[in-house]
Amino acid sequence: MEERLVGRVPEVVALDRLRAEAVAGHGSLVLLTGEPGIGKTAVVEEAVSRAAAADVTVLTGRAEPDEGAPAYWPWSRLLDAGVEGLSPALLEVREGPGESAAAARFRVEHAAAAALRETARRLGGLMLVLEDLHWADPASLSLLRRLARDLPTAGILVIGTAWRMDERLPRADVLHLGPLEPAAVAAFLAQQAGGPVHGTWPAVVHRLGGGNPLYIRELARLLARADRLRRPASPVDLPDGLRRLVSRRMDQLSPAARDLLGGAAALGSDVDITVLRAAAAEPGAVDRLLAEAVGAGVLIDDPWHPSTLRFAHDLVRQARYDDLTRADRIGWHARIAEALVAAGAPDADVARHRVRAAVDASSRRTAVSSCVDAARTAAHRLDHGEAARWYGRALEFAPGDPELHLARAEVAYRDGQLDVALADCAAVLEHAERRRDPTLASRAALVVRGVSGLHGTTLIGFCERARDLFGDADNDAHAEVLAQHAFLLAEHGDRTRAETISREAMAMAERSGEPGALVTAIHARHEVLEPATHLDEVLDLADRTLALRSGRPDAELWARGWRMDALLARGDMTAVDTEVQQMTVLADRLGWPLARYHLLRARAVRELLNGRFAEADALGLAAREIGRRAQDESAYFLYLALAGALAAHTGDFGRWAELVRNEARRHYDVPIAAAQIAHCALLMDDREFGRASWARLRPALPTLHHDGRRIFTVAAAGEVAAWLGDQDAVRYCYQQTAPYAHLYLNSTTSCYGAVARIRGTLASVLGRHDDADRQLSEAVRMEERIGATPFVAQAQLAHAQALEARCRPGDRGRARRLAERAAATARRLGANRLVSIAGRLAGDPLTGREREIAELVADGLANRAIAAKLVLSERTVETHVRNVLAKLGLRNRTQLAARLRGPVT
Repeated sequence: MEERLVGRVPEVVALDRLRAEAVAGHGSLVLLTGEPGIGKTAVVEEAVSRAAAADVTVLTGRAEPDEGAPAYWPWSRLLDAGVEGLSPALLEVREGPGESAAAARFRVEHAAAAALRETARRLGGLMLVLEDLHWADPASLSLLRRLARDLPTAGILVIGTAWRMDERLPRADVLHLGPLEPAAVAAFLAQQAGGPVHGTWPAVVHRLGGGNPLYIRELARLLARADRLRRPASPVDLPDGLRRLVSRRMDQLSPAARDLLGGAAALGSDVDITVLRAAAAEPGAVDRLLAEAVGAGVLIDDPWHPSTLRFAHDLVRQARYDDLTRADRIGWHARIAEALVAAGAPDADVARHRVRAAVDASSRRTAVSSCVDAARTAAHRLDHGEAARWYGRALEFAPGDPELHLARAEVAYRDGQLDVALADCAAVLEHAERRRDPTLASRAALVVRGVSGLHGTTLIGFCERARDLFGDADNDAHAEVLAQHAFLLAEHGDRTRAETISREAMAMAERSGEPGALVTAIHARHEVLEPATHLDEVLDLADRTLALRSGRPDAELWARGWRMDALLARGDMTAVDTEVQQMTVLADRLGWPLARYHLLRARAVRELLNGRFAEADALGLAAREIGRRAQDESAYFLYLALAGALAAHTGDFGRWAELVRNEARRHYDVPIAAAQIAHCALLMDDREFGRASWARLRPALPTLHHDGRRIFTVAAAGEVAAWLGDQDAVRYCYQQTAPYAHLYLNSTTSCYGAVARIRGTLASVLGRHDDADRQLSEAVRMEERIGATPFVAQAQLAHAQALEARCRPGDRGRARRLAERAAATARRLGANRLVSIAGRLAGDPLTGREREIAELVADGLANRAIAAKLVLSERTVETHVRNVLAKLGLRNRTQLAARLRGPVT
């Protein structure tokens, strides 16, 4: 290869492979992209040379930047190569009678593509090269898209080159030519030196040039002319080395052009000529001086963007910027900022220059104002992370401003940066305490809402400090702090204090009549309830929150979550789906990670109920990642609850089993966490681990608070007790779950199905077989009513197990039929754990293939259709069907369908 191809071996090899595939009849479109001078044409030339050596016909065309170029110009040049069957005349567009221009173009492009395909077939392959596609006219790109759709079955390799492509090309493989690798730099240096170079140079040159071919080439030639490459490399400071290299290119520029380039460098990599002209000392000379810089190759002109120039490489810009004196740099940024304001530029663009020009009290105040404007604009776009960064910039110039701290805390909270938000709130609280300002303190205490876990203790401290400043004051701000305090205390298990404070908050909020105080008080009230026994009140609290129109988007977020949990518990899936849609709209509107977190969890449990386990797990993992980034420790256990419910169906414990064992001891003191861990041990059938977990959970059962965690804790404890043979605990849990028998143990955290299924299992263990039969029959009906297919199978298996335990006449047959129906459902869903349980219960006499064919027969497929679906002969299917009927003691396909799909009584 020529020197420009050093480091491009992978690309050339890839083109060789694609050419070979095209010759075999499987064509493709590949696009070489990269900045000017990166080596795209050299790679194409090498590919063309190799194709010619392989006796493959190559046709080439090039787009032109001239706007007067006719339609299909590069294709016309490509087709004008004297190849039989191809001619530029193929692209002559003439409208037929009654034919629109669009229809005529479609006909022409279709004919041209067909001619190329036929020529490739006749010649045994074609390579088409289209250079500079960034200048291609729309018609040429339309023809390229037309041909690209046919390439997978055509013997054509199309290679295009472009700086960049704004147009989307279907099925295009993009080979982007980026910086050279160190090994390629070493080979290039050897070529320049005409022999071996000292081993110390390649790394130095690669570091100095940043892997950029342009700078590496110029530096290598400079070193070769000085005959330095054969001697050990001497240390070179990176900025100095780059400045010296760039200065050689700038030496030919006039002093005025170099001065103007300083302003261009202050503007950025893309130079807006209008803004630069407004900021320049001599606006009338700007165009002439820029043309001088373009001619020297320092700036690059893009014909498609005539109002903008760009530096040939950002290192050129940085080198020129670094050469500015302090006074020149500050002056340019100040003038650029004024020019941007006059041009109506985005706030962030103005703020970037205001910050760099802030040298005295007046300019610092201006910089703060610009940063605040940029932050507010970013927040309006829902880019809360960017807003937090701009408020941070403002705080660098006004570090003691409590309003700036509060503003950053708000957007940082919305972006999930809780550590930043809490640090800002702490700073504001200190300021409020010095000023004895309870209102300011309340604002700091209320920024981070609806979050506890790892940060709960800190937030409780904020509330206590704010309450100290309020004293006996009776107003809306005090009511909100009380409500926040009650919510946090409830989260931390101090239910007695939480109940008292929440009532005080509600009364004070009612007296104030202020919507913001009321929604916060309602939030606290919800937290001290046991939702499962107060579903009507939960829904009422949610509806009140939505009706208040407090202007607090987080209030709607909590209300939607409460409604979904209550509706899931009741099994009103139509209403649940409506709430998910509302939550989706809300999350899109807010752009908060926290809103996205709750939406993903809701969607995950909906997929779980539908039996789409992989989708549910993916959504749960995405939610956990958002929680992790927000430093919310509870996100791990909330995902674990979902993963446990999934594993109850799939049997997939591998990814989290060891995590549970490692984390267990840290969380035994939290009853719901201990229950979750013990339930995981049950699913893994790890009795030693289960007994250790149970030893910590069992004593806590009588002391459980009547809150939202209790129902799961007691139900899970009952299942674990039954597994471990603790009859007293089973009896206790059976009694305690009685108030919930009509509900589903489903929420936006996870789904465990109808409480009746769990109670039926416990009744069976206690020997209350008739109660078990009744409750498990009801559990199956409940799951069928809401369309929770995997939970129908789970309830059927629990019922089958209870029937086997009862052992009355006919129970064994009912159990087997229930197990067979559950197995059919479980196989269809991929619920492998349920399949395994069902197989044991059914004593399935069928082989895997026989069971598969039996299921298809039950679905109504004829033998021929089954044979086609399973890629078997029809005779083989007939044999399997006979064997299935014989093994099951059935006479015909109708009885088989009834056996696998019919009702079970």
